[in-house]
Amino acid sequence: MKRKAYDIMPYLFFGSLFLWLAMPLAQAQQPQGSVRVDSIQISRARDSVRIAFRVSLDSLEVRSNRSVVLQPFFKGEGGDRWLPAIEVMGRKRYLYYLRNDSLTYAGAPCRVVKRDKAVAQRLDYQTALAYEPWMEGASLYLGEDQCGCGQVISRAQRPLAVADIAWHPALAYIAPQVETVKSRRLSGQAYLDFPVNKTDIYPDYRRNPAELAKIRATIDSVQGDADVRIVQMQVKGYASPEGTYRSNARLAQGRTEALKAYIIGRYGLADNLFVVAYEPENWEGLRAYVAQSTLADKEGILRIIDSGEEPDAKERRLRNAYPQAYRSLLADCYPGLRRSDYRIDYVIRGFNVDEAKQVIRTRPQNLSLQEMFAVAQTYQPGSPEFIEVFQIAVQYYPTDPVANLNAANALLEHGLAEQALPYLTKAGDTPQAANARGVAMRMLDRYAEAETHLHKAAEAGLKEAETNLKGL
Repeated sequence: MKRKAYDIMPYLFFGSLFLWLAMPLAQAQQPQGSVRVDSIQISRARDSVRIAFRVSLDSLEVRSNRSVVLQPFFKGEGGDRWLPAIEVMGRKRYLYYLRNDSLTYAGAPCRVVKRDKAVAQRLDYQTALAYEPWMEGASLYLGEDQCGCGQVISRAQRPLAVADIAWHPALAYIAPQVETVKSRRLSGQAYLDFPVNKTDIYPDYRRNPAELAKIRATIDSVQGDADVRIVQMQVKGYASPEGTYRSNARLAQGRTEALKAYIIGRYGLADNLFVVAYEPENWEGLRAYVAQSTLADKEGILRIIDSGEEPDAKERRLRNAYPQAYRSLLADCYPGLRRSDYRIDYVIRGFNVDEAKQVIRTRPQNLSLQEMFAVAQTYQPGSPEFIEVFQIAVQYYPTDPVANLNAANALLEHGLAEQALPYLTKAGDTPQAANARGVAMRMLDRYAEAETHLHKAAEAGLKEAETNLKGL
């Protein structure tokens, strides 16, 4: 005849509850031959209360044919809750358990383990409850009972901790929009040096090793990524205004084509990926330089630059009217006007959540804001990992209001109101942002401001704001 499972709850409740409630926490000590409990955490996140602790079985004595049931109990004014138990079995009792349809003394224990004195045994316990008001200030107890031979023998009951779960705000995150095509671009400027009137690139000439390395680093960052596809490469060359316009046009075009050929030769990119343009004379750059300079003849030079004359005439007037300033510009300004702008347009494939959790550690720039948001949802709100994901998101999308709002919310989950304020200035003007500002003000004890923001969000129909207004 199959042996029945025993419900130990009545024994625990009637035999030990009053002892628990009468025992101050300061007197709670580890009985000899009992378990040791540490790393106790009772925290609230949104509408749930998380209870976690670590149990060491190293000192626990369990007879071979018996079990010890570790039964946590959460008790406060106006409510209580039994938590899932741990059952630790001796060797013979564990064999019986395996052979008899997982028969236990505890009702649906969360863990069943065999006591093994040969190794250090540590168990991490974690459970979550739906938040109820009585849980604020509630006490966590642990009942420890010997079970065997159809009996439940009360052995030790002790309080572990008091819950400190003060007000926690209701925060409203915004899920970013899905990017159907993740289009990105990288750009840069290179200042290649060419011998006079030459258009060929000499990789070892003057500054060219460093400037070509800049271009290669930009291309390498996407060309070697299997998740990326380059769709366009733009190159635009600029020449400085000295000499004839016709000569400068030839140089600008030839040097731009030379850079294109260099990139194709090194990376094997298709010719049809390139969009090539050139500016024979960089008058716009010259004007910007002169405008912010301290040249004595600045105003006169600017009038010549802004005149409607054709380029060669302007260049002659500038050289003849202001010869000293012209020599200064040739030495200090014109080298910087001769440059190559480049831009890479590319697309990135989409990632599922499991993939995104890996990519956020290696190449976070490949993730969309929505993909990062999906990763955050796999972590407990307010946890270090949760906050980190939103910090990464706002790092890569620093001007996006949704990224800033969610980063602020993640910090507020952890009570970090001061740290959230910079993000809230860039979080936009949505009801969710108003709610977050109200939460931050309440945490900082700026109640009048909190009420203003929360009322604004509540009037827009945001339920989280209505919740936060209660008891303000």
